Amino acid sequence: MYTIKRASEMVGVPVATLRAWQRRYGVVNPGRSVSGYRLYGADDIAVLRRMQALVASGWSPKEAAAAAAAAEGDLETELTDLPRDEPRSRSARRAGTAPLDLVAAAVALDPAAITRLLDDHFAKGSFEQVVDLWLLPELERLGQAWADGVVSVAGEHLAAASVQRRLSAAFDAAAIDSGRSPLLLTGLPSGCRHELGILAFATAARRQGLAVVYLGPDLPLQDWLTAADRHQPDAVVIAVPTLSDVAPALDIVKVFAGRQELIGIGGRHQEAVLQGAGRLGGRSAFPLGQSIAAAASQLRDRLGPL
Repeated sequence: MYTIKRASEMVGVPVATLRAWQRRYGVVNPGRSVSGYRLYGADDIAVLRRMQALVASGWSPKEAAAAAAAAEGDLETELTDLPRDEPRSRSARRAGTAPLDLVAAAVALDPAAITRLLDDHFAKGSFEQVVDLWLLPELERLGQAWADGVVSVAGEHLAAASVQRRLSAAFDAAAIDSGRSPLLLTGLPSGCRHELGILAFATAARRQGLAVVYLGPDLPLQDWLTAADRHQPDAVVIAVPTLSDVAPALDIVKVFAGRQELIGIGGRHQEAVLQGAGRLGGRSAFPLGQSIAAAASQLRDRLGPL
């Protein structure tokens, strides 16, 4: 019998994740010691390993739990490449295999695998194609996996930091002569810290030939005005990735409503901001949609020839 700490090591997921899987999905029902501590048997470990493998390959935790519990006797033969006394990520590395997606790499806390994934995907297409078709959907899956308790806080931070470094390098590499192009001011409203999408857009805008001043996340309203007065941009772009970002985004639209700049709104909740902007008289605000390639191209066309 194994304690929950030992089971966590053997399955390759955090202790908190094991507790969440048992509480939410009833995937296993470990016994208890005399002192009340959870004790996991060999069958429990096999089921949890199967669930972890399915989740890492893209299944939802709910579906993975049902499939893992139903597999029963087939589990050990299906997972013979996972030694009973080793975490999955360690044995996978020794076998020369690598996680197939960002969630699996984050679960494994494997920075080298994340780097390989980014290298492989960005080698297969243009920056815009890779971001729209692979990276942004993967980041959404990563966020959901964190919310479901599949990925630890450390795993989510590890993956996000790796992606941010890659996007920052691409942004720097796309720098142009800002004196000859329309100027774009972009960043996130106060309190908003989900910056990977807006950073990817800023890079795509540079690649379209626009000069971009990227202000980053969580920018107070007064700092937006100070930056606008300093740079006199032709357009301002903000993103609204969560519902809590709608109100501070509307504050930005409101203060810019009487100015000359176009105001592009991106992110999942852009329509909520645009509806509010219409009531506030912010007629210069317009939607950018959900594709960074289309958004950057649209903005370039709105700003006229370079």
